[in-house]
Amino acid sequence: MKIGFDAKRAFHNQTGLGNYSRSIIESIAKIRTNDKLYLMTPTLNTMNFNTDYKNINVIQPPFFSNKSYWRFKGVNKAIKKLSIDVYHGLSNEIPHAIQTKNVVTIHDLIFLKYPKFYSYFDRNIYHMKSKMACRNADKIIATSMQTKEDIINFFNIPEDRIHVIYQTCQSEFINGPSKQKINNKIIDGIKEPFILYVGGVEKRKNLLFLLQALVKCKKEIKLICVGKNYKYHKKTQEFIIKNKLLNRVNFLEIDNTDTLAMLYRKSRALIYPSIDEGFGIPIIEAMYSKIPVVTSNKAIFKEIGGKHSCYFMEGKVDSLVDKVEKIWTDSKERDNMIYMNLNYVQRFNANDQATKIINIYQKLVNHE
Repeated sequence: MKIGFDAKRAFHNQTGLGNYSRSIIESIAKIRTNDKLYLMTPTLNTMNFNTDYKNINVIQPPFFSNKSYWRFKGVNKAIKKLSIDVYHGLSNEIPHAIQTKNVVTIHDLIFLKYPKFYSYFDRNIYHMKSKMACRNADKIIATSMQTKEDIINFFNIPEDRIHVIYQTCQSEFINGPSKQKINNKIIDGIKEPFILYVGGVEKRKNLLFLLQALVKCKKEIKLICVGKNYKYHKKTQEFIIKNKLLNRVNFLEIDNTDTLAMLYRKSRALIYPSIDEGFGIPIIEAMYSKIPVVTSNKAIFKEIGGKHSCYFMEGKVDSLVDKVEKIWTDSKERDNMIYMNLNYVQRFNANDQATKIINIYQKLVNHE
């Protein structure tokens, strides 16, 4: 088979969509060594993605072409010229008027469920691209049952066109970080036990809710937050200062996956207070890292977190306080939670993900 991928995110996104794209491409390249994989990207950034696979080829637009238009529609010429058998849009979109058999992965439709969290421009662009992709794609991959239900409800897509295929996380969380690649300055500087928050400062991620719970905890629990641009979030800074949390909350920007993986393993638990997600990769990163998970009792988090994660009542600060204090102390219950979650999380693995996706490609190409 000749397989084309929208690889922009693989080369230019260091977080969720980029990790997903790289995981799919690398897993399929390893399994389908006799197939040819074509990565369609308007520009390259090899610092984010090493394409050192013999069966991978990178395709870029002509030098003087409009890169945005090329990704939107112009890439169809390259797809036709290369006789691509199946094209996979890895992040909520496919080229306009594509004629080749194609698949799109829809990660979430949160911009439709919570429009207040997005600018008018972003909301409408995301809506247009996702709606067009869902209506025109031959097959749709949803990263969770929740996302599948959202696709059906918002876009009226037949259920049999949508396949739920769960994501995995990067190998550093599964197999353990490389000691040679860890930023020891960061890790060695952490002397006290802490709980971990991984995410941004936007309202949907609900960091202020977690900080409210931290204030109410009877024990002086430390919190480390990993993400970007915390210093620009005025409300977060004001809350921390007002409630005298400066000595209990630490903000880190970590670009090194091995360092982040070690930080998970050193923490007491991951606290994931997000209002909503299409999946929630930090949840499985935490389970692979052998630490408890505390998240809300919303359906999507129960779907990903399984029976043995710790769930607080959505929107109830006291409930979150109770769960945080519960996992902070060593106990047989805590140990059992970690053990059961480690068994459960094995279903989120790269080989299974890639095998199911390849099966969809083959059925499309064989007209099944």
